[in-house]
Amino acid sequence: MADQNGAARNGAVEEAGLSPSAQGDRDRWTSRLPVDSEVVVDPGGTRLISEGHPATPERSRPKRHPVRWIVIGLIALVILSAGWHWGRPWVRYQLESVSTDDAFVQGHITNVSPRIEGLVTEVMVDQNDRVWPGQLLLKIDREPFEVAFSQAEAAYEEARANVVRARSSVQSQIARARAAYYRRRNAQETLRGQIATLRAQVATLKARQSSRWLADVDQRRIENLVRRGSASQSELDQRNNTLKVTAEQEKEAWAEIQETRAQLGLPPDYDDPLKIPKELENQQSTVQSAVSEIASSLAEVGIPFDPKDASQARAFDDFLRPEGDKSAGEGLEGVIEKAPAVQVARAAVARAERQLDRARLDLRWTEVRAEVSGYIQGRQVNPGNRVEPGQTLLSIRPTYVWIAANYKETQIDEIRIGMRVDLYVDAYPHRVFHGRVAGFSPGTGLSQSLLPPENATGNYVKVTQRLPIRIELTEPNPDETPLFAGLSVVPYVRYREQPSGPGAGERLHTFGRLRPPDVGGGPAGSRPGNREAGSQARVP
Repeated sequence: MADQNGAARNGAVEEAGLSPSAQGDRDRWTSRLPVDSEVVVDPGGTRLISEGHPATPERSRPKRHPVRWIVIGLIALVILSAGWHWGRPWVRYQLESVSTDDAFVQGHITNVSPRIEGLVTEVMVDQNDRVWPGQLLLKIDREPFEVAFSQAEAAYEEARANVVRARSSVQSQIARARAAYYRRRNAQETLRGQIATLRAQVATLKARQSSRWLADVDQRRIENLVRRGSASQSELDQRNNTLKVTAEQEKEAWAEIQETRAQLGLPPDYDDPLKIPKELENQQSTVQSAVSEIASSLAEVGIPFDPKDASQARAFDDFLRPEGDKSAGEGLEGVIEKAPAVQVARAAVARAERQLDRARLDLRWTEVRAEVSGYIQGRQVNPGNRVEPGQTLLSIRPTYVWIAANYKETQIDEIRIGMRVDLYVDAYPHRVFHGRVAGFSPGTGLSQSLLPPENATGNYVKVTQRLPIRIELTEPNPDETPLFAGLSVVPYVRYREQPSGPGAGERLHTFGRLRPPDVGGGPAGSRPGNREAGSQARVP
């Protein structure tokens, strides 16, 4: 049987007209065929095995097992269930949030500059160092500022001594005014005594005039009696002598009266020697001299004085008259402190005190300290450098950061202030940060560029604009996964959720600032005059 099949195969090959080499290949190929297979050679030389040849036994078909399909179905069910369990929330999350990959971490930069000019002696920090409010950063040479402080301190002590001297001078002026006041009173009392003397002298004059008149009558009577021989010549001589004495006494009385009037500053008056002006007590030269000295002394004290004002004169009488055993300056503290000389001296003390405070500040400013916490960057100072006020020596990048998300203008319709935001940072793929929408920029990024576009001329191609949206963290910037400025962020704004917090639901801030002001915690920021009382710098 085998020989017959082989002969048949050989005959088929010969009919095909194969070459001897092809016949060798044919023999090697046909030797691998099943014995019961039929080889059919088509005109193109293709060898085909006829499986339906009667000589070929029919092959057995493999049986299909149902377990295999059950396993496949279970695997497909598990995949569908997992997709439904994890895929449905993801799809829902994508549908209920709006995101952008054009978002970055941003933060402020605090440039550190000196307030005084000087030579840097020490630098305590370097690049990337963590600093806290109040931490010493660098030192400036203290020696010239210590000298200036000593000079200001000496000037302040001198100004204080000048205040004491000014007070003593005012007290001396008041004492001089009181002395003049008493001289005026003494002059007035002397004047009143002279007026009384004048009146007494006038009375004496009248008495002597009466005595002279009586002596004249007696002299004429005795003279008549002598002519008749009734009186002696000696009696007449005696009467003549009495008349001369009374006449001389009258002349003496007139002389005394005119002398007293001269002492009163009055001209001679033989008609009415008692003619005295009513204001003689205030117009007499001695009184006027005392009044002028009072006015001069009080003017230096800063008190106006008008002796013509009767009420003011009485007030100054009360002012200048000491009570009991009071000294010249006792009880006059208010007047002394209001004196121009004292006020000028006190102003000099205030000026010297301010200069001393400034010198103390300059001395304190030789130590440059951090006002905020953060990390050092951009150090540009070394020991030996001469620095000036306003010169940037180094920068501090604060730990406070926010996210600047540049959303397309077609995405901001549903976004409002206060909406919750999930933040995915490329640097930390296994950490999700949380924040909230804090505000919208008043203009797109292109409108705030250095050279904004001019679309009024030329061809116009519409480009979708992006609006910066500020997203603030609702949790502190963690130390284990810190957000550095410039990191890429993908924010997802949950616009389906209810916004909360200040300005919730708005696009623009309706009033003021929605977050507390940025306050430094260093030497300047912690001063009571620069921030609320009770706030202290955070020290590690």
